[in-house]
Amino acid sequence: MFISEEEKKEILSKYDGNTSNELLTHLKRVYPVTTQKYEWMNTPIKFIQIGDKTKLLTGNKKLMVNKITSIEEDDWKSLDTSVIRRTIKKFLDSYLIDSE
Repeated sequence: MFISEEEKKEILSKYDGNTSNELLTHLKRVYPVTTQKYEWMNTPIKFIQIGDKTKLLTGNKKLMVNKITSIEEDDWKSLDTSVIRRTIKKFLDSYLIDSE
């Protein structure tokens, strides 16, 4: 699936103003996302590493938001839970909307 740069900006713009840049930087460092693509695949499959386990990210955004929130909310008590969840969604969407 191809998404134009304008559509990417539009999707990520819904998160403006109610997220934490510090938490977003932390998430990028702690939860690496990898992509698997083979010749026979139309779209690549994305995986996220949570702890020592690799989980399927494609199609599991809600589950991954819940898992990461339960891990991170104790360390980010200064942030409201809604801000933590929106930041995690922004983090995941930034990888899910990448075309390759």
